[in-house]
Amino acid sequence: MAMSDLPDLIAGANENLGIEFKAWMDTKDNEVRAKLARHIAALANHGGGYLVFGVDDKTRKPLGETELDRTLFGQDAISGIVRKYLEPRLQVLIEHVQHEGVSYPVVVVPSHGARPVVAIADGPRDARDRPVGVRQGTIYVRAAGPESAPIRSIDDWNSLLDRCLSQRADLLGKVLRQSITRQSSPDNRIVDLLTAAMNDTAQDFTEQTRLLSAKVEARYRDEILKAGTNYSALGYALVDAEGDSIEISSPRPLNDRLSIAMHRYAYYGWSSFLPLNVPERAPQIRMSNLAGRELIYLEGMRIENTGLITSAFDYWRIYDCGIGVSVESFRDDWSRQGQPTPPPHLSLTWILVSFHSLLAHARLAGQELPGVARVVVRMDWRGLRGRMLAWDSFRHAAGGGTLAEDRFAKTVTLEWRDLRDDYFGALRRVVLPFLNLFAASGWFDPEAWLTPEAVEAEFKRLNMNTIKLFEDNP
Repeated sequence: MAMSDLPDLIAGANENLGIEFKAWMDTKDNEVRAKLARHIAALANHGGGYLVFGVDDKTRKPLGETELDRTLFGQDAISGIVRKYLEPRLQVLIEHVQHEGVSYPVVVVPSHGARPVVAIADGPRDARDRPVGVRQGTIYVRAAGPESAPIRSIDDWNSLLDRCLSQRADLLGKVLRQSITRQSSPDNRIVDLLTAAMNDTAQDFTEQTRLLSAKVEARYRDEILKAGTNYSALGYALVDAEGDSIEISSPRPLNDRLSIAMHRYAYYGWSSFLPLNVPERAPQIRMSNLAGRELIYLEGMRIENTGLITSAFDYWRIYDCGIGVSVESFRDDWSRQGQPTPPPHLSLTWILVSFHSLLAHARLAGQELPGVARVVVRMDWRGLRGRMLAWDSFRHAAGGGTLAEDRFAKTVTLEWRDLRDDYFGALRRVVLPFLNLFAASGWFDPEAWLTPEAVEAEFKRLNMNTIKLFEDNP
C-alpha cells in the first residue's frame, strides 16, 4: 500500500480487517497504551496490517490537525508499547499519509512469525480490578466489526496455526522429503513457464502504456510510449525439491502479508508488487493459458487506470504456480520539465533497487510457503542500446562506454537456503551478470565493486530507512 494518500487508505476499509482507525489520543496514557497493544497484537496475528491515527473509527472521517505532541505517535512511543505488552517483539514501522495538508501517522504492523503474538502483561486495572485493554497470556485476532478480540473459534485457530507453520523453514515433513529425495534441478518446463509468464506480462505492460498514452495530454505521450518499450522485466519461480512449481492457493492474502514485510526492507516510497486498495486500482484476479497450462494470477494496478504521470510505470503479476513477475520502465529516462535531458543511461542505484525488490519478495514468499528448495530468477532488460552506466544522471561509472545490444536476458537458479541464509551472496549472483555488461578496464570492475557496503551506500541515496539488505540467518 502506498503511504501517500489517505483516501486510498480509507477506501473499502469497512470490509478490511487489516486496518484499524483511531482518533488522536494521548499514547502516554496507560489505558490507551494497553488498548493499542491489543490492536497491534491482533493485526500481527491477522497476518499484518495498519493502525491509522487521526481518523474517526466509526465514520472513517479524517479529524484534521491535532494539538497533541507528534512524538506521541512516533517510532519510540509505539515501539515502547510493543516492548511492554507483547511477545515476540514486533518491529513496527511508522509511515505517514497526507490529506489536505495534514500528516496522519500509520503504524505498519508486520505479520507474526513462527509464533503468534501474545500479551505478556496486563493493562491497568479498572474499578472492579479487571485489566483494561489487554490481558496477560491472551492471543488477540481481528474479528468482524472490525475489532481486536481474544481468539475464540476453531477457524481463527486454524488460520493462525497455518501461518505459524508456514513460517517454519524446517517443517519436519519437508526436511525428511528433501533429505531422501534426489535433488533435481528445475527442468525446462519451469524455465519455459517463467519465460512465458514474463513475456505475457511484458506484452500486456506495453499495451497498457499505449492505452494510457491515448488518454493523456500530448506533451506526455512520447515519454509514456517510450516507457512501454524501455523496461526491466524481472521474475522468479519458486520450485520444490522435485523440480516442480510451488502452489500458491491464495495469492491475494499472501501478497497483502508480504507487502507489510516489504515495507521494512524494500520500500522506497513505492515497492514492487505493491497492492493498492482503491477499487479501480486494487489487484484483480485473472486467468491465462501459458505453456499449455491454465493459470490464475493476481495482477497489480493496470497502467491505463492510473491517475498519475510518474517517473516510472510498473505492472506486476503473481501466479498461482509460484511465479512472480514485475515489469517497470526506467526511472532514469524521466526528465523534469525545465531540466536538461541527460544522456541515455541506467543508474547503479535503480539497478540495485530493481533486483533487490524482486529477490526480497521471493525471499519473503519462500518463508511463507513450505517446501521451497530453489528459486529460479529471470531477467529481461529491453531498450538498452546506447546506454551507459552512471552514478547519477550525468556522471558515468564505466568509462563512458555504451551498450551495443538492445536486450539482455538471463536465467539464474538459486538454492533456497542461499537466498534465505546468505541474502547478499544471492543478490550478487543475480546482479553481476547484468553489471558485467558495463565492465570497463581501469574504470569499473563489478566483481570488486559489488560489496554489501557499496549496495547499502547506493540505497542511502534514496534517504529511506526502509530499503536495506536482509540480515543473514534471520
